[in-house]
Amino acid sequence: MVERSARIAAIFDMDDTLLNGSSGRMLFSWLREKQMLNSYFRRRDMPQVVVAALLYKLHLLDPTWLILRMGRSAAGASADDLWSISRRWFDEMLVPAINPDGVECLTWHVQQGHLPVICSGSSQFAVELMAEHLGIGETVCTEWLIESGRLTGELRQPLVYGQGKVFWMERWAAQKDVDLAASYFYTDHISDQPLLERVAHPVAVNPDKKLARLAQSRGWDILAWN
Repeated sequence: MVERSARIAAIFDMDDTLLNGSSGRMLFSWLREKQMLNSYFRRRDMPQVVVAALLYKLHLLDPTWLILRMGRSAAGASADDLWSISRRWFDEMLVPAINPDGVECLTWHVQQGHLPVICSGSSQFAVELMAEHLGIGETVCTEWLIESGRLTGELRQPLVYGQGKVFWMERWAAQKDVDLAASYFYTDHISDQPLLERVAHPVAVNPDKKLARLAQSRGWDILAWN
C-alpha cells in the first residue's frame, strides 16, 4: 500500500504582504474618518488607543502590547456589530489595497495543488474577511474571544506573532495533514523569522531592513510586490 504524502501549504502573511499596508492602522484611520471609534473601542480607553497607535506607527511600541491593548479596549462590544462595521471597512478600504502580485502568487499555488492559508497577527475581523474575499478556506489569526455575543477583551494565547505563529501553524498543519517542512511562507517582517526558518521555501516580500539582511545572508528568495 502506497502511503499518501502530506500536503504542501502556501502560507501568506496579510499585513504589508497580501495587503498593501497594515490593517490595524487602516482600521484606526477608517474609524476616525467615519467618527466611529467609540463603536469599536470603549470611550475611556480611547486616549491610550490613540497614543499606542501613534507609537506603533513610529516603531516605538511592541506590537504584541498594541494587539493586547486593542483587544481589551473592545471588551463588551457586540460581535455582530463589529462584524457589520468590519465588512463596511473591508469593502471600502481593504479591497482596493489588496496586492495584485500577491493574488497572482496565490493563484499559482492553487494551480500547483498547494493548500493556501493566511497566517496573521491581525484579528478574525480582518483575516477571515480577507480569506473569504480571496477564496482561501484556511486562516490562522489572533482570535478576539467572544462570550454571549460580546467580546471579552481577552485574546487567545499565545498571540499569532513571532514564535506564536509557529505554535499555531504546527497545530494547524497536524490537523490538516500538512508538511510545514515542505511548505512556503511569504512575509515582510523580521518578527516572522521563526516560521520562515520552519518551512522549506521562506520568501521575503517587500521586506523590512532586518528581514532583507537576513534573507540575503540565508539565500532566501526576496520578492518586490508592488
